[in-house]
Amino acid sequence: MFGGQKPSIMITRKTLISKLIFAATASFPQLSASQDFTSATVLDWDPVSQNALFQPSITMTNIVAMRTGEHDQIVTCINDWYGTEDQQAERHDEILRVLADYPEHHPQGIILAVIEKACGKF
Repeated sequence: MFGGQKPSIMITRKTLISKLIFAATASFPQLSASQDFTSATVLDWDPVSQNALFQPSITMTNIVAMRTGEHDQIVTCINDWYGTEDQQAERHDEILRVLADYPEHHPQGIILAVIEKACGKF
């Protein structure tokens, strides 16, 4: 079932890998952690770059909701809300409208607010 490994060893490896990833990301702050990174910045990007921010942000929000084990209704909602290419284009347009309304705010907060408006709070 576990490829000859004990489940406790697998959990330990997962924990170690998770901590290494966290340490690496904490050691190398991304542009998104910068105070100069605002919604206005994203609005100046081309659509391909905007989509490259939106898609992983929404996907990671869904993964976090799934991993908590307490937000199944939000996971289902996000899947239904963002599941198709047409829906993704509509959601990206919606996010862009809200980013334009709040140009001084951090775009990750805006993306989360749009998701929570559609699917409920975490």
